[in-house]
Amino acid sequence: MADYPSFTANADNPTLSPSRMRACRTLSVPSTLDPRTVSPVKFDDLTGLPPALVVTAALDPLDDHGRRYAQRLREHGTDTRLSCYPKAVHSFLSTPRLVPAAQPARREILAFLHRHLHPAATAQP
Repeated sequence: MADYPSFTANADNPTLSPSRMRACRTLSVPSTLDPRTVSPVKFDDLTGLPPALVVTAALDPLDDHGRRYAQRLREHGTDTRLSCYPKAVHSFLSTPRLVPAAQPARREILAFLHRHLHPAATAQP
């Protein structure tokens, strides 16, 4: 992750600092695991996946990671929409009363899910 510019540019982000990311990784991912089995951005084959909405936050150290994932999905033929919220931080979706971008992002996610889970309801006659 440290090889992405957003990781360095947003290193002082209080919601997800580099030390917090390392701690989370240490606690959740055993060192014996191959990274390609943990992070979808590292999967060798991303073909055959359903349409995807990748939501990123411009002030998130993982912003470029999400952008790269969206790019890889497209390269493998997946219909992919990337939405980056400019003044948002990591976990902004969990704080709609604190981060104004959370409400439109949540609406976008719900509309995407509705469109793909209930296509007949959104089809034009």
